[in-house]
Amino acid sequence: MADLNAIAGRDVAFYVGTDDSGPRICARTKTITIAGEPIDITQDCDGAFRTLLNTPATRSIDMSVEGIMRQDDWALIAFDPASNNFLEQYALVIPGLGTITGDFFLGNFEVGAEYQDAVTFSATVQSSGAWVFTPEASA
Repeated sequence: MADLNAIAGRDVAFYVGTDDSGPRICARTKTITIAGEPIDITQDCDGAFRTLLNTPATRSIDMSVEGIMRQDDWALIAFDPASNNFLEQYALVIPGLGTITGDFFLGNFEVGAEYQDAVTFSATVQSSGAWVFTPEASA
Protein backbone atom coordinates (compact mmCIF):
# COMPACT_ATOMS: atom_id res chain seq x y z
CA MET A 1 0.00 0.00 0.00
CA ALA A 2 1.35 3.41 -0.97
CA ASP A 3 0.70 6.81 0.54
CA LEU A 4 -1.17 9.15 -1.80
CA ASN A 5 -0.67 12.87 -1.98
CA ALA A 6 -3.80 14.89 -1.32
CA ILE A 7 -5.42 16.09 -4.53
CA ALA A 8 -8.00 18.73 -5.33
CA GLY A 9 -11.43 17.38 -6.26
CA ARG A 10 -11.39 19.43 -9.45
CA ASP A 11 -8.44 17.33 -10.66
CA VAL A 12 -10.59 14.17 -10.68
CA ALA A 13 -11.92 14.24 -14.24
CA PHE A 14 -14.79 12.47 -16.02
CA TYR A 15 -14.53 12.00 -19.81
CA VAL A 16 -16.69 10.62 -22.60
CA GLY A 17 -14.70 7.82 -24.25
CA THR A 18 -12.02 5.42 -23.10
CA ASP A 19 -9.38 7.92 -22.00
CA ASP A 20 -8.75 11.60 -21.30
CA SER A 21 -8.75 12.56 -25.00
CA GLY A 22 -12.57 12.67 -25.24
CA PRO A 23 -14.86 15.52 -24.18
CA ARG A 24 -14.62 16.30 -20.45
CA ILE A 25 -17.82 16.40 -18.43
CA CYS A 26 -17.42 19.46 -16.24
CA ALA A 27 -18.87 19.12 -12.75
CA ARG A 28 -18.51 20.31 -9.18
CA THR A 29 -18.92 16.95 -7.48
CA LYS A 30 -18.01 13.44 -8.61
CA THR A 31 -18.91 10.40 -6.51
CA ILE A 32 -17.88 6.82 -7.26
CA THR A 33 -19.67 3.88 -5.62
CA ILE A 34 -18.21 0.42 -6.17
CA ALA A 35 -20.60 -2.32 -5.07
CA GLY A 36 -20.53 -6.06 -4.73
CA GLU A 37 -23.79 -7.86 -4.00
CA PRO A 38 -23.13 -10.89 -1.80
CA ILE A 39 -24.52 -14.39 -2.16
CA ASP A 40 -26.11 -15.43 1.12
CA ILE A 41 -25.44 -19.11 1.91
CA THR A 42 -26.75 -19.05 5.48
CA GLN A 43 -28.50 -22.17 6.71
CA ASP A 44 -29.71 -23.45 10.07
CA CYS A 45 -26.32 -25.01 10.98
CA ASP A 46 -24.71 -21.52 10.95
CA GLY A 47 -26.13 -20.77 14.41
CA ALA A 48 -28.11 -17.66 13.40
CA PHE A 49 -25.04 -15.98 11.89
CA ARG A 50 -25.18 -14.86 8.30
CA THR A 51 -22.68 -16.62 6.03
CA LEU A 52 -21.69 -15.14 2.68
CA LEU A 53 -20.01 -16.79 -0.28
CA ASN A 54 -16.61 -15.29 -1.15
CA THR A 55 -17.81 -14.65 -4.72
CA PRO A 56 -20.12 -11.68 -5.40
CA ALA A 57 -23.43 -12.23 -7.17
CA THR A 58 -23.08 -8.90 -8.96
CA ARG A 59 -20.35 -6.26 -9.14
CA SER A 60 -21.11 -2.72 -10.22
CA ILE A 61 -19.91 0.87 -10.27
CA ASP A 62 -22.20 3.88 -10.10
CA MET A 63 -20.72 7.29 -10.79
CA SER A 64 -22.65 10.42 -9.87
CA VAL A 65 -21.80 13.92 -11.01
CA GLU A 66 -23.29 17.28 -10.08
CA GLY A 67 -22.56 20.66 -11.54
CA ILE A 68 -23.68 23.83 -13.24
CA MET A 69 -25.68 23.23 -16.44
CA ARG A 70 -23.24 24.42 -19.12
CA GLN A 71 -23.25 21.36 -21.38
CA ASP A 72 -26.32 19.80 -22.97
CA ASP A 73 -25.11 16.29 -23.89
CA TRP A 74 -26.98 14.37 -21.19
CA ALA A 75 -29.99 16.72 -21.20
CA LEU A 76 -30.56 16.08 -24.91
CA ILE A 77 -30.45 12.32 -24.34
CA ALA A 78 -32.65 12.41 -21.24
CA PHE A 79 -35.29 14.81 -22.57
CA ASP A 80 -35.74 13.11 -25.97
CA PRO A 81 -38.47 10.46 -25.59
CA ALA A 82 -37.22 8.73 -28.75
CA SER A 83 -33.59 8.51 -27.58
CA ASN A 84 -32.05 5.06 -27.17
CA ASN A 85 -28.49 6.32 -26.72
CA PHE A 86 -28.15 5.77 -22.97
CA LEU A 87 -25.09 3.46 -23.07
CA GLU A 88 -21.71 5.14 -23.61
CA GLN A 89 -18.05 4.64 -22.80
CA TYR A 90 -16.69 6.85 -20.02
CA ALA A 91 -13.36 7.29 -18.26
CA LEU A 92 -12.83 8.56 -14.73
CA VAL A 93 -9.29 9.76 -14.07
CA ILE A 94 -8.14 9.98 -10.44
CA PRO A 95 -4.63 11.51 -10.31
CA GLY A 96 -2.20 9.46 -8.25
CA LEU A 97 -4.49 6.43 -8.32
CA GLY A 98 -5.51 5.55 -11.87
CA THR A 99 -8.29 5.46 -14.46
CA ILE A 100 -11.58 3.54 -14.52
CA THR A 101 -13.00 2.96 -18.02
CA GLY A 102 -15.98 1.03 -19.29
CA ASP A 103 -19.50 1.10 -20.63
CA PHE A 104 -21.95 3.03 -18.47
CA PHE A 105 -25.71 3.57 -18.72
CA LEU A 106 -27.18 7.03 -18.06
CA GLY A 107 -29.59 5.98 -15.30
CA ASN A 108 -30.68 9.30 -13.79
CA PHE A 109 -30.56 12.91 -14.93
CA GLU A 110 -31.93 15.82 -12.90
CA VAL A 111 -32.09 19.56 -13.47
CA GLY A 112 -32.32 22.02 -10.58
CA ALA A 113 -33.50 25.57 -11.16
CA GLU A 114 -33.57 27.58 -7.95
CA TYR A 115 -34.79 31.15 -7.93
CA GLN A 116 -31.85 33.58 -8.35
CA ASP A 117 -29.26 30.82 -8.74
CA ALA A 118 -27.51 28.97 -11.55
CA VAL A 119 -29.29 26.04 -13.17
CA THR A 120 -27.68 22.82 -11.97
CA PHE A 121 -27.66 19.20 -13.06
CA SER A 122 -27.01 15.86 -11.46
CA ALA A 123 -26.62 12.53 -13.20
CA THR A 124 -25.77 8.94 -12.38
CA VAL A 125 -24.21 6.47 -14.77
CA GLN A 126 -24.21 2.74 -14.02
CA SER A 127 -21.66 0.19 -15.21
CA SER A 128 -22.69 -2.29 -17.88
CA GLY A 129 -20.33 -5.24 -18.05
CA ALA A 130 -16.79 -5.38 -16.74
CA TRP A 131 -14.84 -2.17 -16.30
CA VAL A 132 -11.09 -1.70 -16.55
CA PHE A 133 -8.97 -0.12 -13.84
CA THR A 134 -5.56 1.08 -14.98
CA PRO A 135 -3.32 2.09 -12.06
CA GLU A 136 -1.32 5.26 -12.55
CA ALA A 137 2.30 4.48 -13.36
CA SER A 138 4.71 5.24 -10.53
CA ALA A 139 6.97 8.20 -11.17
